[in-house]
Amino acid sequence: MTAGPRLESGPRLARGPAVLRDRHRAISRLVGQRAIQIPAVLLVVSVLLFWLIQVVPGDPGRNALGPYATAAQVQEWNAAHGLDGGLVERYLSWLAGFVTERWGTSLVYGEPVAPLVLERLGNSVLLGLYAFVILVPLAIGLGAWQARREGSRTDRAVTVGLMSLASVPEFVVGVLLLIVFALIFPVLPIQSGDAVGAGLLPGLRAMTLPAVTLALAYVSVLARMTRAGVVEATGSQFYRTAVIKGAHGGGLFHRHVARNALIPSLSLIGVYLGALLGGSAVVETLFGYPGLGELIVTATQKKDVFILAAGVMVTGLISLCALLLTDIAFMVVDPRVRFTGGD
Repeated sequence: MTAGPRLESGPRLARGPAVLRDRHRAISRLVGQRAIQIPAVLLVVSVLLFWLIQVVPGDPGRNALGPYATAAQVQEWNAAHGLDGGLVERYLSWLAGFVTERWGTSLVYGEPVAPLVLERLGNSVLLGLYAFVILVPLAIGLGAWQARREGSRTDRAVTVGLMSLASVPEFVVGVLLLIVFALIFPVLPIQSGDAVGAGLLPGLRAMTLPAVTLALAYVSVLARMTRAGVVEATGSQFYRTAVIKGAHGGGLFHRHVARNALIPSLSLIGVYLGALLGGSAVVETLFGYPGLGELIVTATQKKDVFILAAGVMVTGLISLCALLLTDIAFMVVDPRVRFTGGD
C-alpha cells in the first residue's frame, strides 16, 4: 500500500544539535554585525543631530538668562556650559561626554541629563509595552478574523474602517477618546501624569487612554498585513493538502496558517515596537504623561540642547535594538532565513 502525500505546513522549526548550533552561530554572527553597524549608524545620527541643533534659531544662553541679560553674560554662560568655540570642537566635546555618560546638565531643569532622560525613558517603555500588548493581539486577531471572511460585506466594512482610522492623526484619536471616556463617560482620568508611582492598577488605569491611542495609531496597517498573510497562507498548496487529508478547525489554522501568515508581519511589529518604546511626543504631550517624547518636546521649545541630543540618541538606540530583536525573531521563526554577509 503506497503512502499518501507528505503533509507540509510551510517552514518548520528544525531540530537537532547540529541545526541548533548552526542557528546559534547565525544569530551570533548577526549580533556581531549589528554591534559594528549600530554604533556607526548612531555616529551618523549624532553628526546630523548636532548640526541641526546649531541651525535652530535661538540662543541657549539667552533662553536661560532671559531677554535682559547682557551679551557678555550670555557669552559667559555659554562658555560655562561648553556651548562656545567652533562647531567641530563643540561636537567632539559633546560626543566624548556622551560616550562616557557625561551628558551635561539640563538648561531647563538644572539637573544632570542622564538620570532625567533615563527616568523618562523608563516611563515611555512602560507606556509603550502597554500599548504593544494591546496592539499586537488586536491587530492580528482582527486581520485573521477578516481573512476568514474574505470578500464578505463585513470584511469590506472593516477594511474601510481601518483605512479611515489610518488617515486620522494621533491627537485627533486621543481627543475623541478623551471626550468619550473622560468627559461623557468619566471612567478614565483625563491626565496621565499620576500614572508613574501610583501602583499597578491605578497606573494601568491612568495609562489606558494614551496606550489605546498609540495602539489605534498602528493597528490599521498591521491588521491589513495580517489579513493578507492569512489569505495567502490559506491559498497555498500545503493548506489545500491539509484540508484534503482531513485537517480542520482550530488545529488546521494554528498549525498550518498562523505561523506562516505572521512571518511577513514580524518586520512591521519590530518597527512598531521601537517606535512605541522610544516614546510618542504627540500622545505623551496630549495626555500629560511624563515620558521621553514629552521631555524632548519641552527641550526643543526651550532649546535645551543637552536633553534634546541625549533624548534623540537614546530613541535611535532603542529603535535599532528593536530591529535587531526582529531579525533574531525572523531567524528563530523561519528556518529559511539566513543572514550572511550582512544581508
